[in-house]
Amino acid sequence: MSTRATIAFANEDGTFQATYLHYDGYPEHAGVILNQRFNSIENVSALLAGGELRSLTSEAGGPEHLDRARPPKHLCDNRSLLEFARNCDANYLYVFQNQTWHCHKL
Repeated sequence: MSTRATIAFANEDGTFQATYLHYDGYPEHAGVILNQRFNSIENVSALLAGGELRSLTSEAGGPEHLDRARPPKHLCDNRSLLEFARNCDANYLYVFQNQTWHCHKL
């Protein structure tokens, strides 16, 4: 069984870029990896640019995107972000804002 999550970046204008993570979205795994490896705007932007994620870790060591990954969603506000996360059946929502990750259990 997978622990799904939504990973998002908060833009300065209050909008968000967000994508889906299928496996291992729990804080003890995804939260640790996001804080250790994706702790800058550049790294988070590169992660999201690949679209939907199968896993944050692969045999090659980096993130693994879904074979037919859809691009990240542009969402206009917090309400839209929460709706997107719930529609993904996410258990957790991670938002990179003000140079730090925030984790919300859904």
